[in-house]
Amino acid sequence: MSDTLALAGRLQLLDDDALVALVSTRLSDARGIKDFFDLADRLLDPAAVDAALATLPRRTLAALAHPSPDTDPADLEPADRLFLTDGETPGGPLDAVARVLESWPARGLPSAEQLANEPAPEDTDRAPQRDSSDRMAAERAFTATAGIAELLHELRATPVRELAKGGVAAPDAKRLLASLSIEPNDLDALLRIARRAGLVTLDDLLWTATDKALPWLLKGSADRWIALATSWLDALATDIGEVLRSRSRRPWGADAQRTIAYLYPAGGDALRGRVAFVLDSAEYLGITANGYPGAAARALLDNTTEPLSEVAAALLPSEVSNVYLQHDLTVIAPGPLTPDVDVRLRTLADIEGRGLASTYRISAASVTRALAEGETAEGILSFFRSVSLTGVPQPVEYLVTEASSRYGRLRAGAASPEDELRGIGSYVRSDDDALLSTLAVDHGLASLGLELDGGDRLTSRFPFETLFWMISDARYPIVAERASGATFAPVRARVSQKTPAPKPRPFVDLVARLRESAHAVSDAPEAWIARQLDVAIKAKSPLAVSVGMPDDKTVVFLVTPLSLAAGRLRAIDEKAGVERTLPLRNITAVAPAP
Repeated sequence: MSDTLALAGRLQLLDDDALVALVSTRLSDARGIKDFFDLADRLLDPAAVDAALATLPRRTLAALAHPSPDTDPADLEPADRLFLTDGETPGGPLDAVARVLESWPARGLPSAEQLANEPAPEDTDRAPQRDSSDRMAAERAFTATAGIAELLHELRATPVRELAKGGVAAPDAKRLLASLSIEPNDLDALLRIARRAGLVTLDDLLWTATDKALPWLLKGSADRWIALATSWLDALATDIGEVLRSRSRRPWGADAQRTIAYLYPAGGDALRGRVAFVLDSAEYLGITANGYPGAAARALLDNTTEPLSEVAAALLPSEVSNVYLQHDLTVIAPGPLTPDVDVRLRTLADIEGRGLASTYRISAASVTRALAEGETAEGILSFFRSVSLTGVPQPVEYLVTEASSRYGRLRAGAASPEDELRGIGSYVRSDDDALLSTLAVDHGLASLGLELDGGDRLTSRFPFETLFWMISDARYPIVAERASGATFAPVRARVSQKTPAPKPRPFVDLVARLRESAHAVSDAPEAWIARQLDVAIKAKSPLAVSVGMPDDKTVVFLVTPLSLAAGRLRAIDEKAGVERTLPLRNITAVAPAP
């Protein structure tokens, strides 16, 4: 029987969704596939079969290598789903699959006997769970969680560009590495963890925080870590996840790698690479420490009845809600701040030092920014009094009061339609002539080309966003205003991007192409029959060919096709032992030989 003929027929019976799912799983591209026979040939290619077998567990491989009517259907289900079985014999592999399995011993892979009888490896690391593992895992969990939080604060303020070839653009990476005080490899790890948790997204080569970021930031440290660890666990592939979930109180590391390699013996380097990556990320996130799951991870993996949040909270550093306000305008947190205090404080001050004891700095610019976001001088001072263990030093109170009194003296806005006709893009105005004069001669703002327009404003040809942020970065107490005169707090504009091209759908398009080819041959039965004969000729497969006779009877010949040319089939009649020539137009049906 020809695998190609039989498989092509089975593939045609699948609905579109199932066919897309199959080819998406089995193939890496759709090039060169014009009809169902091409698809069947591609799926039966030894490399494609090898790739499919690499995803199967040992019990399924053993069932394929030892076909038996008594095989548990559940063991064969993964192979059936990938169309590696013939669909007729219980557990019977396709011939192409059987040939690949037979070649395994010569390639250093398990034989059929080894698949069935080789015992699972035992753990070699028999050291007891170390007391230090919980503490070390907790330290790593806090570091990773704090790093994610700082990353989200940065991305909420300014999105980050991703290079087309991969990796964060150098200027953004340099800024983030300095701001977060992390190593280059850590930035990639933080982005992957945050993306998996749905906290950041990469859209058209731009990293941005999602709408889930702020609710996550308002959680306590334990709940933050739980969200990250749960998303990490849920994202694990089945082959790795099943093993790690079962080892909540056993070492991971080399023992887990050996167990996974045993259960998926054809996984090869690709599987080993994925396992190494998962184990590394578990260490980074504080799931494990030196290969041992920590207490919080054990509770997570075991689905323990003990509240996971209590286990995690007991291990992570305690949060504080008070700070020390200093005369030099710095704010020192003696420990991790509660989320509500941290988020509010970041609107009033700029963070300078991160860690268990973070440092913030209050400045005229930070207070002005807070005022633009709706804060008042009394509200700011009231907050400082409620959280400060040292009261509100006079310099802090003076700065807030002074910034409040100056607030609104320098206002920027977008040009009106009338101004745009004059080539004006934006303006900055003030009743303080001296302040405007200072702005006009500031060398750092010379590129804006500020020009006096009337007695109380300067204009620029650049758009409002450019003018506002350049003046703000130059530490002037500038406020944004709308045409109505109402103030607002602008957000730095994202990097403009071209409209993304529609994402390719190679396998959806492939299925549509296959359906079109099937319709075409159904309208021309001879073409479909000729295609089946071509496949049988290449495979030297015997066929049952139905031929219509002049008396309207149909005769079935069991033949091995030799060639097809000029509308005639040359074939060996297996029963009569002679060569026959059959007109293609008289052949009414073709089927694999019984």
